Amino acid sequence: MESATITDESKCIDCHRLAEADHRIANHLAMLGSYIRLKSATLVKRKTHATPAEALLLLKAIGVQIDAVSTLHRMLALQGISGTVNLATYLATVCDALRSAMAGDVDIVEDFEPGCALSANDMLPVAQIVTEVMTNAIKHGQGTSGAVSLNVSCRLNDDGAILIAVSDTGPGLPSTSQDGHQGLGFKIVDRLTAQVNGTVTYLSEEQGLTVRLILPGAAS
Repeated sequence: MESATITDESKCIDCHRLAEADHRIANHLAMLGSYIRLKSATLVKRKTHATPAEALLLLKAIGVQIDAVSTLHRMLALQGISGTVNLATYLATVCDALRSAMAGDVDIVEDFEPGCALSANDMLPVAQIVTEVMTNAIKHGQGTSGAVSLNVSCRLNDDGAILIAVSDTGPGLPSTSQDGHQGLGFKIVDRLTAQVNGTVTYLSEEQGLTVRLILPGAAS
């Protein structure tokens, strides 16, 4: 009788964990749907039509984010929602998905230090930020050879904050974008950064652009 009670309690805990995971993923899918609608509306309002390359890159970016949601869902279903998610492992899946989507057209170098962990709530917005920055770099960050080379890193600062950096070897930001950051990509990154209580900075030089995202660690 006691064994049956324990089994029933375990089943209830598992059901509750899965229900909470489903709820989180539903919220994340709603965020992704909002992102897609925003991108679509921007394309419609443009005075010029999107090129096939631009449309393909957008579809690939959406595919990467869907993969990210799928990966997070599996993590939540297995380990529950109360713990943290290993950021290095998660960002590696994002890089792998984008690398696969680009089919060799871009070189992505990963430099992920151990110890970076985020709450499950913050993980998808961060994945969206990184994906947006990386796809913008692929679109605009070609080097003189025409190739795209990206370096994606994450590490802990001395104060325990998480620093994520995405660097390319392209021409940097145009002078008109240095201060205003009026493009849709900037606005999406700014909004998502505020959502996770982070800060984002853009370091533009002739040899490339580095986007730095600082986040409070899971223990902060």
